[in-house]
Amino acid sequence: MPQLAIDPIVATSATVMNLQTIVSRGLSPLESGVVSVTKVNAGDSFNVIPGSSSMCGTVRALSAESLDTLRDRVNHISKPTAEVYGCEAEVQHSPQPYPPTINDPNLFDFSSVAVGPLCPNGKLQQVDPVMCGEDFSFIAEAVPSNFFFLGQGSGTNPKTDFGLHHEQFAIDENVLPLGVEIHVNLALRALKELA
Repeated sequence: MPQLAIDPIVATSATVMNLQTIVSRGLSPLESGVVSVTKVNAGDSFNVIPGSSSMCGTVRALSAESLDTLRDRVNHISKPTAEVYGCEAEVQHSPQPYPPTINDPNLFDFSSVAVGPLCPNGKLQQVDPVMCGEDFSFIAEAVPSNFFFLGQGSGTNPKTDFGLHHEQFAIDENVLPLGVEIHVNLALRALKELA
């Protein structure tokens, strides 16, 4: 009988909704963060209340402190929400979260002079901070680094102006030679400065 079951789908749904308050009520409005549930699984049948459910997602921020705050809030919201619905929640975070990807300002200036003229508009463009979960961020924590976006989106077959995490993302391979040229020029200029 449904009234005798504990429904993990209801608990999961409530948890997803409650997690949406973390950024708006758990971070200063002067900080940025993302908490996204991007995958939910439960059951195998349309007419059976499942015994369990699971969900996955991502937590991102522009500072290590904000990232810790957001991860802590996920724990503090998920477990009590599940309990309200008679369920138990186990929260697992990546053992080593992706730190924010932060460009070294001196290296950005060097790169702007070195390869700016190769860019279509003659200079590197600064972009607003983005919430990348990026392997490169581990390198940037250890050595001065610069993260580039190589603009694309001019292709029409396939269409290439979908964002990186869009299901229809396709790369415009016509931009790859420019990427190679930029990296080779940076390497040669850096070697010249080190000599």
